[in-house]
Amino acid sequence: MHMKRPTLVLAFSLILLCLCCFWGDRVQAAESGQPEPLLLEIFFNKQSAGDHICYKLQDSYWIPFQLFLQETKLKGNNEGSGSLTYQTTLGVLSFDPETLKSIENTPCISFEQLDKSFYVKGRFVQSVFALALNVPWSPGQPSRKKHSAPAISPDIRAPSSSISFLRLEPQLSYEFEGKIDRELLLETGGRLAGGVWDITFEGDPTTAYSPQNYHWTTYNNNSAFRVGTASTDLFSLLPGLDFTGVQFGWNNKTILSQLDFERYTDSDAFLSMDRSQKRTIEGNAPPASIAELRLEGVVVARQRVGLNGRFIFRNVRMTTDLRKTEVYIYERTLREKPLEVLDYTMSILNRTLPAHELLVRTGGGIIGNPLDNEKRDSTSWTGFGHVLYGVHNRLTLEAGGQYNPENSNREAFAGAVLSIGGNWGVALYGARSNNRYAADYRLEGNGTDWALSYYGRIGQQGFSREDQESQINHSFRFNTGIFQPIDLLLYGKYNQTGDEAIDKYLLPGIYWYVMPGLMLSALPNDEKRYRYEAGLNLTSQSDLSVTYENRILNADLSYDLSRSLQSRALYSHAFDTGSKVASLYFDWYPGGNRFDLVRMGISNTGNQTGYSVSWNKFFNAGLQMSVQYSYNMNNALQLETEDTFSNLVPPDARQYVALTATWDIGRSGKRFYPINRTAISHTRGGLAGSLKIMNETNLESSDINNVSILLNRKKLGQRQIDGSFFVGNLKPGVYAVEVDTEKLPLELNVSKKTTYVEVLNGAVSEIIIPVYAEYAIAGKVTGFNSEPVEGVTVNVMNESGERLDMAVTNLFGYYRTKGLQPGSYTVSVSDTQKQVTISNDYLYGIDFTIQEPAAPDEQSEIPAEESKEETTVPEDQQAAS
Repeated sequence: MHMKRPTLVLAFSLILLCLCCFWGDRVQAAESGQPEPLLLEIFFNKQSAGDHICYKLQDSYWIPFQLFLQETKLKGNNEGSGSLTYQTTLGVLSFDPETLKSIENTPCISFEQLDKSFYVKGRFVQSVFALALNVPWSPGQPSRKKHSAPAISPDIRAPSSSISFLRLEPQLSYEFEGKIDRELLLETGGRLAGGVWDITFEGDPTTAYSPQNYHWTTYNNNSAFRVGTASTDLFSLLPGLDFTGVQFGWNNKTILSQLDFERYTDSDAFLSMDRSQKRTIEGNAPPASIAELRLEGVVVARQRVGLNGRFIFRNVRMTTDLRKTEVYIYERTLREKPLEVLDYTMSILNRTLPAHELLVRTGGGIIGNPLDNEKRDSTSWTGFGHVLYGVHNRLTLEAGGQYNPENSNREAFAGAVLSIGGNWGVALYGARSNNRYAADYRLEGNGTDWALSYYGRIGQQGFSREDQESQINHSFRFNTGIFQPIDLLLYGKYNQTGDEAIDKYLLPGIYWYVMPGLMLSALPNDEKRYRYEAGLNLTSQSDLSVTYENRILNADLSYDLSRSLQSRALYSHAFDTGSKVASLYFDWYPGGNRFDLVRMGISNTGNQTGYSVSWNKFFNAGLQMSVQYSYNMNNALQLETEDTFSNLVPPDARQYVALTATWDIGRSGKRFYPINRTAISHTRGGLAGSLKIMNETNLESSDINNVSILLNRKKLGQRQIDGSFFVGNLKPGVYAVEVDTEKLPLELNVSKKTTYVEVLNGAVSEIIIPVYAEYAIAGKVTGFNSEPVEGVTVNVMNESGERLDMAVTNLFGYYRTKGLQPGSYTVSVSDTQKQVTISNDYLYGIDFTIQEPAAPDEQSEIPAEESKEETTVPEDQQAAS
């Protein structure tokens, strides 16, 4: 039947979903928004502050504010405006006590407020059921005198390699109609003449294969210099101009805050001043977990995290988009509670500088890329200049200009960003281009339970270029959560381009957390239509999502059959055309290994059926491969953006086979190691190596997969594969490298506890950590009367007669030696000896029968000190016994 109103469909769907809420006895009526008291141990910089009552409210943890002040020894000063200031070694921190929440008559502060106001990071540690807070400052005045740490001479020097890394990303697809598509991404780089170089090739290697990006970068504390491909990237009012030439940056404090940020080094963005309409979102997550990008709660992209622990979402529209941008991190499945929710919502306040800080950047060169035939323009030149100055901690001024050869005009802009109190930010910018003007103005406000954003732009006709029409744009977003369990939103837009009709709307949105396991939402889109969604957690193994948008009804049911096997069923019904599509997918993780995934899918639409199978595997820290076969799945419902080959295979391809791989290798000395190329940049280096079993043993390299490597006594989130490991994003310096013996097999031992390794930017340092298989010999010593003999010494000697270990029998006559590598040994007790051979296992039952020693009163007198030495049992031998 043809539905006339979307609301009828929504109502019908909601009725079905509400009935589902009463299935089983798992859904209980629970009060929403009620703080949950927890008795937790709290650690401040790894020092325990004891057990305290804390609170959990909607995935946020709250601790007593007085406890925080007591442990950090902060003393506040009243500014008179209601805010308190606290003097720390980082500077003066300002805090509004009105943001505290009274829970059970105790003023409490949330982890989010601690991060925002005090730069204190907090987390819940499940393994010890405790809260850990990292406080990066101490109370008091900043130290004027810097105490330099004593220089450490590294055991291993960083290489000065001309080539440090290589990334290969081949992609190949074959359509059974005869079409073959191929692409190859090649990146390489290293150190040269005191700087870091990199070059990127991308395209079909069988045709013109030209370098897309190339740079050489060097820097010191205050300045940075780069030669190569570049972009002006001034402000969104002015177009970014791509050129090849030189760039220079200078900061009177330190330029590292703008230069040192985690991203690809092949980016033409010289400093971390993101001016474009798109940007890359990246961050850290557990290896092989799932990263999910959401805009205003709607999933737009999803990917598996590589073994390097990094996720990357490219070309995300951010600068003019006011929607809340978040990345959800899941360990294994989308139905489990997220490990973390990362907020990447853009803010104009990110452009501000501290008081009296000055940043200058300039550059110039030839337009385009002279080494790329498609981007070559040898007749046009450009240049730019850019200045930012922090007048006050709350006010930053900015100005810049560039020469645009497209309109033979000098373009310029200027503006200011002002922070008002602790909740508001205002920005106003103006620009001149092609003898026309444009303005950009923004307003942001954030409170405990509300947020407001406004963005406006006005541009004259002919601004930037002659065919550019006049523009008037206004965007507005407001949300509040004061009516728990309901979040209310308000969206507004007003757009007019030239003489076209005005496009405007002001529409509400809502998130309603009806009860645990049931969420309803209604959000407007740019077409002034609503997207309705209902999410229902059916059981601990399954959930259901139903959406209705643009007269299309979609349903998504997930069910975990086991830890190794998961399923998803998708259904879509377009009411305007009457078409229906159903798809079913199975994800199989062989042996429960999340680094190995086999996906099988089947789809049906009308009288046509299609199927597909794919395999994705991480072989080590630098090698990943995916292969897929698909037949008649071009109309199937795909799993959002999880399709590895979405950029390679045409959407209408009916039958194809595709393969893609990513292979990152780092060169250190004369060897190559699997690495993460994205973690090597012009400001960061890496450390690669392996745990190497040096002697004969039945253990294999796979037995030491999960052995952690400690850097400066900190455990890394880097998984070891077959004993090899890689650690990237390391600032230049000397690092203390140790092996965490907690997960090291019992028979393996490290001969040297700490190795100091030097790391340089743009280079990969090599370290081989030798581990030795060591075993023990154990047995019993008795007398001729079969009674155990206590206190006699058992010696173990090698073939050269050198004593390697000794043990003393306990009350029951037992002894146990340790630290013996495979080989032949002589075990002696008194005048009795036995020849034994250790071969990949412990030796037990090496027993001796000896003449019982004479009683102490029958022995001849011996010196007291000598007697003490011969009869004292070492602590480790006591423990072994």
